Amino acid sequence: MRRRNSRNELIARGFQFKMSTRPARWTTKSWQRGSLAQRGADHFAMSGPAEFIAVIAMFGLLLVFVVLTVMRQKIDSDEPQHLHVIWEWTRGFVQYRDVFDNHMPLFHLAFAPIVGLIGERATILYWMRFVLLPMYFVSAWCMYQIGARLFSRRVGIWAIIAIGFFSHYYSDATDFRTDNLWTPLWLLCITVLLDGALTLRRASVAGLLLGLCFAVSMKSTLLLLSLLIAAGLTLIFARKNIGKSSWLYLALCTALFLVMTVLIPVLVMIFFACKGVWRDFRYCVFDYNLLADVVYESHFKWGILISALILPMALYVSWRMVRGSPEAGISRTFILLVCVCYHLALQIFWPPISRTYPPIYLLASVLCVGALMALSEQLIQNHAGIFKVLRLAPLPAWLALVEIFLCLGSRPVWEDLTREQVHLLRDILALTEPMDYVLDCKGETVFRPRCFRTILERIAMKSIERGLIPDDVPERCIETHTCVVATILDRYSPATHEFIERNYLPVAENVRVAGIMLRRPGPNGHRFDFNVVIPARYEIISRSRNVTGNLDGVAYDGARFLSAGPHTFESISISEGFVLLWAQAVDRHFTLFERPASPSQRFGWRLLTHFS
Repeated sequence: MRRRNSRNELIARGFQFKMSTRPARWTTKSWQRGSLAQRGADHFAMSGPAEFIAVIAMFGLLLVFVVLTVMRQKIDSDEPQHLHVIWEWTRGFVQYRDVFDNHMPLFHLAFAPIVGLIGERATILYWMRFVLLPMYFVSAWCMYQIGARLFSRRVGIWAIIAIGFFSHYYSDATDFRTDNLWTPLWLLCITVLLDGALTLRRASVAGLLLGLCFAVSMKSTLLLLSLLIAAGLTLIFARKNIGKSSWLYLALCTALFLVMTVLIPVLVMIFFACKGVWRDFRYCVFDYNLLADVVYESHFKWGILISALILPMALYVSWRMVRGSPEAGISRTFILLVCVCYHLALQIFWPPISRTYPPIYLLASVLCVGALMALSEQLIQNHAGIFKVLRLAPLPAWLALVEIFLCLGSRPVWEDLTREQVHLLRDILALTEPMDYVLDCKGETVFRPRCFRTILERIAMKSIERGLIPDDVPERCIETHTCVVATILDRYSPATHEFIERNYLPVAENVRVAGIMLRRPGPNGHRFDFNVVIPARYEIISRSRNVTGNLDGVAYDGARFLSAGPHTFESISISEGFVLLWAQAVDRHFTLFERPASPSQRFGWRLLTHFS
């Protein structure tokens, strides 16, 4: 009798929870008579029109923040790196073989046609951020669906707003990066799994979505690992409700899910193997990324200690949720364990350089908002006084309000932080031709081939310090006749930095071109001996614009190709100083002796002042 009564009590609790989270129904007459705010509040099961108006206001403000972030958020170094790889695809080159990249290729292949249509322009990063922006709203829609399935529509809508203003997510959510395609695909996979009872069709669709995640980033390994562990632990908690035939069906669904997950990345590997690029693909995607385990100190012991503290608490909370509400508790337990397992796996197995938290931020925000909403209801019922304000807006609303002020204080959206990168691209497009090699760190110049294959990110920089990757930047500059260097990122090794300072002169902000200052051997001398390192066409210029004399014994009459080695210029004209500069820069008015036409050329003008 006690078992039967307890079982009936659990069923009653589950039914009571289900009834309490179901949005209120309304008749046709009430829908027609009620105000728009009241109808919205009824649809989302809110406390009243005031809460619905608060949601609309905050959501509108969030949209404004998102658009301003797209237009003004500082451009991350990964964004031009991805655009450079995409640009190479549009020119007929093959990723990994012709251009280095350490990511899976789906992101680049998907956007290559769009970049080809937009063309080479300095504002390309604005365009591509807006092109990727719909995926931001896909993530928001998934959060709403997950929140509605775990708790209620009210929780789902507040979860969107709460995470939207969360600084660690807000600052990167609109960047043109692989994470902002990878995250919505992962959330779609979770949404499909929570949409109803697990079926073969649902397992297939979820597996395909996770396979797409793998085709975007190999970090999906952690997602798959956390998903399998969380599902296994959840089934252990819910084992009493599963029969023998159900276990076999679940095993079949799991096998189908894994097969569909592996399908897409395997097809990607077959594609590159057929192109004859397997060795380059394996090195860039696997071997290079595994260097992080070599150059970074492992925190495996700390990860195990953290797991020993967090995992038991998570298991206890999961057990209580399943026991308290069997129907809703299973789904909540699954999401909680996915978050915990992903975080622990990230701390134990993944190097600190590439730890990515947004997928878990989004899922965890749903759980946190659900908990805050339940706490709001308890405070309203059991306390008086100040807590009556929660009748107008629940705790998640006040949390979102605090986040708004923190966002405004830490990252003012009215400041334009994109100008530096846009000016760099504008100068590079004006200064160079499509086949001119440039030296940059990660592809910041986007539309020009790089003379140095490896991207200079933290893994490569540490590997160069340890001798695992050769530092042959000067040799590559000489071999490819590279006459332009981008200095917007200062990640060059000391030897490379010295080479750049000695052989390149600044002509615009963050841009240097091949050239040297010609210095007299004495106070009254007219002979200038100099050494050319980068073979190219050079022109001798001065402030007076009247340069006459003999270059290597031949009358100087303008730009001339100079091979690597020593050269001599004997001056006839009188000038304050001479500069040997890449002729193409002179032809396009990127010189030290012309007043800058744009703010991006101020650096060269400052150098002129110093030279004078």
